[in-house]
Amino acid sequence: MEVNQTKSNNIKNGLMFGVIIGFIYCISLFLRFNMISSGVIMLGLIALVFYLVAIGMFFFCGIKRRNELGGFIELKDAFQTIFIAVLIAELIYTVFNIIYLKFIDPHYFEKFQTSMQEFFEKTIKDDQKREDALNKFNEQMEKQKEKGLTFNGIVFSYLISVAITGVFGFIAALIIRKRKTVFELDNQS
Repeated sequence: MEVNQTKSNNIKNGLMFGVIIGFIYCISLFLRFNMISSGVIMLGLIALVFYLVAIGMFFFCGIKRRNELGGFIELKDAFQTIFIAVLIAELIYTVFNIIYLKFIDPHYFEKFQTSMQEFFEKTIKDDQKREDALNKFNEQMEKQKEKGLTFNGIVFSYLISVAITGVFGFIAALIIRKRKTVFELDNQS
């Protein structure tokens, strides 16, 4: 009975934190999509900051679960809770991404290409190198547009995101786990 209750609470906490982290991802994406004109470096900085916040939330998810269990948590319970949060957060991120790119702003990729062209013009002074870099970028962007919004591309992207974030979740679970001592040490002389 206690094992089922623990598993149920692991799932409940994972779902709750997954939704919270998923909305954090959505805010990050929304900011990045709407700040495209502010430059590539700013977009990368926003992505990094929000990803670090999400990883911090995974730690908080595990710590909250550990506190609910009386201050001790096994690796299995910590990772189960965090991994459920990863699955849900990445799913929300993927769905938001699809909705935004297909329906809200279907011309996002063109805006991004224009922004990258401006970035290359500012940073690469040699005309030939700039043209080569821009052509290579445009080829990669076209491939991404073709594959990225197909069913297989979406599933593959989701699985890659789960794998990468899952590794960080596993590291978080390793850090927050705390086992009960099996034997009390007797420090009597």
